[in-house]
Amino acid sequence: MSHPSATRSATLLQHAGRDARLGSGLVGALEQSVTFATTRVDDMPIYARLSNTTNHVEVCALVAALHGAPAARVFASGMAAIHAVLTTRLRPGDHILVQENCYGTSQGLCQKILSRWGIEASFVPLEQWQAALRPNTRVLFFESISNPYCIPQNLAFALEAKRVSSGLLVCDNTFASPINCKPFLHGVDVVVESATKYMNGHSDLICGAVACGSDFAQELAVTAMYVGGFLSSAGCMHLAKGLRTLQVRMAAHNANGRAFASAVRELPDVSEVYHGSLCAMQDDWIKDFAGMVTVRFAKHIDVSRLMRSLNLVADVPSLGGTETTACLPWWTTNRWMADSEKQRLKIDEQLVRFSIGLEDVNDLLDDLKQGLALARR
Repeated sequence: MSHPSATRSATLLQHAGRDARLGSGLVGALEQSVTFATTRVDDMPIYARLSNTTNHVEVCALVAALHGAPAARVFASGMAAIHAVLTTRLRPGDHILVQENCYGTSQGLCQKILSRWGIEASFVPLEQWQAALRPNTRVLFFESISNPYCIPQNLAFALEAKRVSSGLLVCDNTFASPINCKPFLHGVDVVVESATKYMNGHSDLICGAVACGSDFAQELAVTAMYVGGFLSSAGCMHLAKGLRTLQVRMAAHNANGRAFASAVRELPDVSEVYHGSLCAMQDDWIKDFAGMVTVRFAKHIDVSRLMRSLNLVADVPSLGGTETTACLPWWTTNRWMADSEKQRLKIDEQLVRFSIGLEDVNDLLDDLKQGLALARR
């Protein structure tokens, strides 16, 4: 990592990883070749699938420095990253303990894919984790800020379960971003991010990132080599470019998220609002709560009509870009869950997850109010 004396995120984001660049360019060049002539097997780079081009080395150094971790790897998507982490540690007959009410696709990976290999998953609130541990619990998986409810999680419960079980503690930090939360520095073993979201930040690249210790990074490299799912050199270059502005973008997302959540909870057409700033339990391991705000609208609001009536908010299932987006978890992030399970978790068709962008928040509120006026039954 360049400039090892730098410890503050704003400085690291501008300088970390630059030692990997060839030549004197202020911006790293794109390595377009996928294969390279070498004289020894440990020469680098060798082959792009091994994630060892100069672009891979630069962005991994940047991600590791940002998280305060010894090592990092990048993948073609957040789910590819999660899949690689879990399959690196889990074996047939193992048990994984997962935070209840997490991202629906993470839950689906455990229920529909890992289960084929005799790996059993339990979905339990963090405060009940210790009682849910088994002798064969090998991984504990949770989100720093939960999806879709945007609720900060209590790290103490996760750390205690890790201590008792010696399981690998994995945290999905996507909603917080490494600006607001650095789980590795608080005792988490492995941090995964859907870098598609805040880390890249421009809704133009699908990618995932993992920050971890050096030993696990070596194990993960073996999994990645055989399974694939690597991020292209061009993707690495774009992710590095997005990361350089992460600090300033997150400051605006944080401020807008707080302002939007505070204002929306006062509207008569709203029954519940979820944002970290509104939670009674706030753990200081998470410094701020980004632009993720989930709103449950009152029954007299036709949510489908509301979504069609908004002019500044795109109805799309992703998040973390500069523009504000929204989606209905019932139909998107949690679509593949059984209706009975969604209803048990209170994920209904009145629930909308907003990703507040960089617009003037007053314009977003005006747009929401005009949409609500059109959507009343």
